[in-house]
Amino acid sequence: MTTIRTKLATLGLLAAMAGAPGLALGQDAAATNGTLKGMIISHSGSTIVVRANGADTPVLLTPGTSIRGTSGALGIRGEDHPPSDLIRGLAVTVSTVPSDAGRLAATDVTFKNSDLKTAQQINAGLASTDANVARNANAIANVGLLEPAGRTKVYFALGSAQLTEEGKQNLQSIAAQAKQIKGAYRLAVVGRADTSGNAAANERLSQQRAETVKNYLVRTQGISPAYFIPDTALGSAPVAQDPDPPKTAAEARRVTVTIAVNKSSQQAATAE
Repeated sequence: MTTIRTKLATLGLLAAMAGAPGLALGQDAAATNGTLKGMIISHSGSTIVVRANGADTPVLLTPGTSIRGTSGALGIRGEDHPPSDLIRGLAVTVSTVPSDAGRLAATDVTFKNSDLKTAQQINAGLASTDANVARNANAIANVGLLEPAGRTKVYFALGSAQLTEEGKQNLQSIAAQAKQIKGAYRLAVVGRADTSGNAAANERLSQQRAETVKNYLVRTQGISPAYFIPDTALGSAPVAQDPDPPKTAAEARRVTVTIAVNKSSQQAATAE
């Protein structure tokens, strides 16, 4: 009988703990108990954000925070590291305590030196990718300076996103025209659909048509994906101040490809 009462009391205590604020199972429990095991997803100033068990937890770094990297199979050998080594993608174990600011503060941050090396290699690759993206974005940042230098239309059958032979010939012509341009250019691909069917289905179909055209230009005409402005799928929706509105349902089932160039570079090329 005593054993039964003891078990019931234990179960009641566990139930009370599970329902008490701040003692929920999972990430909150790990933080309350003073340990976070996860991956750093950002580091800004004196705060790192650790992702563990699907939750993101900001942790404050203080002058007294110990940051150690370990080596060896047993992780016995350790060395101190600067806060700058706490980079995104690094797997860490963080010992935490509540801070006066109402957030968690780190007393100790530990990680494997091999994990740091891997994270550094990944971040080097990301930095290179970010730089390439920034260069591409900068090239078309001022859309107001772009002007059309050529355009073609590719028409599709009802409910279809498959290119016709005539459509392929039109795309071959616009690709050849783009390659002859001196200086940088971009291709704007805009998909449309007629008004038959519902709006959501029409938008999906127009997106499929735009992707078909872009894939054809990339795979068969050698146009780099970097030259494309992000695709636009208009579906059957009308466009305010449309310079070329479709007059019939057949005209609406189309993708328009426009060569866009920078006004200043086009003027310079003309002057030459």
